[in-house]
Amino acid sequence: MPTVPSNTNLKEFPEPRGNQAFWRSLYYFNLYRLVLGVAFVTIGVTGGEFASLGDRSPMLFLTTSIAFIVMAIVSLITITRGWPSFRIQACFQFGMDVILITLLGSASGGISSGLHLLLLVSVAAGGVVLPGRTSLFFAAMGTILALIEHSASILTYPIVRGTYTQVGILGFALFSTSLVINFVAARLKKAEAVAQRSVSDLAKLSKLNELVVARLDTGILVVDQQANVQLSNARAQSLLGFDDAPTLKQVNQLLHERFANWRKGNDQGQVIKLTKHGPNIALRFVPVSDQADANVVIFLEDLSHTEQHAHQLKLAALGRLTSAVAHEIRNPLGAISHAGQLINESKDLTPADRRLVDIVNQQSDRINLIIKSILRLGRPHMSEPILMDLDDWLGKFRTNFVQTHGCGADKLALSPTKLEVYMDPDHLHQVLTNLCENAIRHGGAKNGNRGTTQVLMSGGRTDKDGKPFLDVANDGPEIPPELEDKIFEPFFTTDGNGTGLGLYLARELCQDNNAQLDYIRTTEGNRFRIQFNRVSNVAA
Repeated sequence: MPTVPSNTNLKEFPEPRGNQAFWRSLYYFNLYRLVLGVAFVTIGVTGGEFASLGDRSPMLFLTTSIAFIVMAIVSLITITRGWPSFRIQACFQFGMDVILITLLGSASGGISSGLHLLLLVSVAAGGVVLPGRTSLFFAAMGTILALIEHSASILTYPIVRGTYTQVGILGFALFSTSLVINFVAARLKKAEAVAQRSVSDLAKLSKLNELVVARLDTGILVVDQQANVQLSNARAQSLLGFDDAPTLKQVNQLLHERFANWRKGNDQGQVIKLTKHGPNIALRFVPVSDQADANVVIFLEDLSHTEQHAHQLKLAALGRLTSAVAHEIRNPLGAISHAGQLINESKDLTPADRRLVDIVNQQSDRINLIIKSILRLGRPHMSEPILMDLDDWLGKFRTNFVQTHGCGADKLALSPTKLEVYMDPDHLHQVLTNLCENAIRHGGAKNGNRGTTQVLMSGGRTDKDGKPFLDVANDGPEIPPELEDKIFEPFFTTDGNGTGLGLYLARELCQDNNAQLDYIRTTEGNRFRIQFNRVSNVAA
C-alpha cells in the first residue's frame, strides 16, 4: 500500500485494502462538515444577520445542525480507527449529507434558501472517492428529496410558488457535477495507476541495478571532487579491505594518490597492487557527466581471474611444447647416463677421470629432474579435496617426511592447530614437501650453518574473515622485496641447483583446491602461508 505524504500529526489509517489518499480526503471532508455544523449551530442560536436561515423552523434547523456536528465527530473517530470499511463509511456519510442538508434547506424556507447548493459539494466529493454509479445515486437521491421537500412546502405553505424550475436546475446541476467529477476522477485514477506502475517499475529497476552492482566482480567506488566516498559496492570493499570510510584517503592512500594524479591529468589509470598481498588491480576513472563538479566512478577490476586464465593458457601451451621436447631429450640423456655408469665401472680410470664421470652423472640426474618437473608442469592437477583433521594429518606427514629424507624428527616442529581443512591430501603433501625441503635447505644460512634450522609448522585463523591457515617458517635469509613477486613464477630460482618450478607448482596445487599460497615477510626469517577455504563455504 503506497504511503501518502502528510504534513499533519495524524497516524496512518489502518484500513489494509483502502486507498490511503481517500481515507485522508474523507478525514478532511469531515473537518469541513464539523466547521459547517458549528457555523449553523452558531447561526441557529444567535440569529442576527443570518436570521433567514432556519426562519421557517428554528428548532428543526438547530437540531439538524447539532446532528451535523455529531455525525462529523463520530466519523472522524471511525475514520481514524479504520472501521467499518471505507466504502461503508463513505456511503453512510454522503447519504447523511443529502438528508441533513435537505432538512436544513426545508427549515430555512425550502429550495429558495440556497442551502441545497451544498449538495453539489457532497456529490462532487462522493464522485472523487466512490465509483461513478454510487455518486450518481447520491445525485438522484438529492434531486428526489429536493422534489419531495418542495412539493411538501407547496402543500404546507400556500405562499410558496408552485414552480419546479429551481428543483429542475438543482437536479441538472447535481447530475452534471457527478458526471464531470466522475470523468475527471477516472482520468486521474488512470494517471495515478500509470504513475504507480512507473514508480513500481522504477523501484524494481533500481533494485535490479543495486543487485547487479552488488554482484559485479568489478569493484565500484563513486567519489566527489573532494574525494569523499559517496557509494561503494561489496566487491570494492572486499578488494580494498574497508567497511565504511568517508574519504578516499581513508580507504586507500595509494588509490587516493592515483585519483589526485588523474584529476591533474597526469594519470589515466593503470595496473597497480593496492594492498600488499592483494591482486593486481586495473584502475579506471570515469566522470559521471561533463560538469566540472561531477562525481567520478572508479572501476577496480580484479585481474587475478584474467591472470589465472592466462597462466592456464600458458601452462597448456608449455605442457604441449615441453612434453615433446622432454621426450626427445630423454632418449639421448638416457644414453649419456648409461654410458657414464659404464665408464664409472672401469678400474683403469684415474681419479681425475672418475671426477669427470661423476660430474657427467650428476648433471644427467639434474637434467632428468628438470624433465620430470616439466612433465609434471604440463600435466593437469585433478584435485579430490576431502575434509581432514589437520593436526592428525600433519603428525603423519612429519613421520613420513623424516623417514624419506633421512633427517631428525627435531627438524620439523608442529604447533597444535585444532583445525579442519578441506583439501586434496596428495596435493597438500606435495606442497608441504616442497616448502619443508626449501626451509631446511635455506635455513640457518644467516649464521653460516645452512641446513641446520628447525622448520616450524603452525596454524590458526585469519583475523579478517576467519579462514584457516597453515604457516611453514624457518630462520633463513629474507627474500629481497624486489623478488617477492617473482618467486612464484615458473623457472625463477636463486639456487644454482634448483629448477625454479617448486613454488610455482605448489601455488598451482593450492589454487586447484581453492586455497592460496603466499609469502609472508617477517623479521625472523621466511614464512609461507597456505590459506584454506572455509569449511562452511565448501559445505554451502
